[in-house]
Amino acid sequence: MNDFFIILLLLLTFSVKKSYSQKYVGDDKFKAGLKAGISLNTFKGNAFTTSYFTRGFSLGLYYRQKFKNGIHFQTEITPAIRGAKFTNSSDTGYEKINLLYIDFTQLLIKDLNKNNNTHCLLAGIQPSVLLQSWVYNNYYKLSPAARDIALNSIDFSIVAGYQLNKKTFGIQSLIKIGLLNINRGLNMRDHDGRRLGPTNDKGTIRNLSLETSITF
Repeated sequence: MNDFFIILLLLLTFSVKKSYSQKYVGDDKFKAGLKAGISLNTFKGNAFTTSYFTRGFSLGLYYRQKFKNGIHFQTEITPAIRGAKFTNSSDTGYEKINLLYIDFTQLLIKDLNKNNNTHCLLAGIQPSVLLQSWVYNNYYKLSPAARDIALNSIDFSIVAGYQLNKKTFGIQSLIKIGLLNINRGLNMRDHDGRRLGPTNDKGTIRNLSLETSITF
C-alpha cells in the first residue's frame, strides 16, 4: 500500500509539471493533468441507522480526448474518501464510517455551446475498488474502533454533472449514485471484540456522493 501511494505521488507531481502544456491548443486533441476535490458523502439503505453527510476528498489524474461535434471523453483515476456520519454516541455505537476507494471514472462530455468547451454537461459510469474501511465511535475517540468491515471490494456508480473550463483550470461538479449493495455481512466489532451497533447485517448499503473538483 505504501509503495502504491509513493508511485501515485510521483505521477501527480509529473502531471502538475506537464499539465500546462497539455491543454487544447490549436490542433491538440487532448488534455491531461491533476484533479483535486472535496465531497459530501452518505449511505442509502437500511443496514445502518439514519445516516448523514460527511466530508471527503479526492486527488488524482485525468485524461480528456476531444472528438467531433463538441463531444469529449474523459477518464480519471482518483483515490477518494467516502462514508457517512451517524448519531450513535454510545461506547459500542458508531459515529462515522470512512471508506477509501480508488475510482476509475469514465465520462462522456458534451459542449453546451458550439465550438466552445467552456460549459459542458457530463454523464458516465464509475467502477471503484475499496482499499480500506474505518469505523469511529465515542469510546476510541480519534483512533478507529474497527477496520476492514465486511463490505464488497467493488462498487459501481452512475455519474452526472457540469464542467466549467477556463484557460488554466476547470471546475467539475458531479453527483455519484452507487448502484450496488456493498454490504457483505458487516459484523462490525471493535478491537476488544465488542459488537458495534445497531446494524442490520443483511440490509442494504449504497454510496451517494456530491463532489466538486478543480482540474489543472
